[in-house]
Amino acid sequence: MCASVTCNDVDLNHLIFEAAAQIPKGMVSTYGDIAKALGDVKASRAVGTVLASNFSRPFTVPCHRIVYGDGRTGWYAGHGKGAEKKISLLRSEGVKIADGQVEDFERARFKAFKIAPILKELAEEQQRLRGLISDEDDFSRPEFIAGLDVAYQGAVGHASLVKMRLDDLKVVEERDFSAEARFPYIPSYLGYRELPLLRHLIDDDGTTVYLIDGQGRLHPRGFGIACQVGVCLDIPTVGAAKSLLQGKVEGEGSRAPVSLNGRSIGWQLHPKGRTKTYVSVGNRISLETAVDICERLMIKGVPEPLRLAHIRCGEIARKENRS
Repeated sequence: MCASVTCNDVDLNHLIFEAAAQIPKGMVSTYGDIAKALGDVKASRAVGTVLASNFSRPFTVPCHRIVYGDGRTGWYAGHGKGAEKKISLLRSEGVKIADGQVEDFERARFKAFKIAPILKELAEEQQRLRGLISDEDDFSRPEFIAGLDVAYQGAVGHASLVKMRLDDLKVVEERDFSAEARFPYIPSYLGYRELPLLRHLIDDDGTTVYLIDGQGRLHPRGFGIACQVGVCLDIPTVGAAKSLLQGKVEGEGSRAPVSLNGRSIGWQLHPKGRTKTYVSVGNRISLETAVDICERLMIKGVPEPLRLAHIRCGEIARKENRS
């Protein structure tokens, strides 16, 4: 079993607000400054997305003190809105501004956040847990294949599972779970966003292989969401992603290996006239078996349980939007 932080819900949204609340009057900061304090500058866009959202917090968050990395004050309360109000608030706190630009920007810039570099810690955890992945089949033949996917409506994530019998490809079970997503989307950290939702759908009895809409070993740190779900919950998982983050496709055609450092770590499945799917090991399954299963299920260009789970959670999200 993996470390508790992996299996538990990491509330990164709260930490982003907590960091923003530390910016003192008379100073400014940037989305990138907060992302770096959290441990990874790649989170800059996610910081902006979270701060623009209407989350309820038990403390006041001075979002007007967040400016662009070049010192421009930017907008307030949405793109193209509130620029004058933001400037007025900053000036009332002693920030000097000329032509929409913070004067003596570096001197006014706050970077001394007192917050744990959680993203750096999580990246290190991914690298450590990579050693727990099993890429061997520990079953004779799976009876069922389940697809797992998540759709989002605002702050809420809607997760769906569709399970099919491998012999006749009949749907035998469908499950759903919805809850606030407390971790924004950041490239290479998808497992921390979606595992807290997906784990509520899994009640494994040892007869099912789970297909995850995301990377397995084909991941910058070799530990994508399929690996994280598989290692955390100790289940057989396969990553079936729509895009390639790592490796090089060797060849063309409907089935081609993906190599990294001279070693085959995944396969590209590309049925004629369809989209591409990149398959890699999540946990407790061999690459050969993972590819064979996915190829058999490519009825409409995507492994069928994943396609149905994608449709199902998307419909739930749209219904919530209309309600």
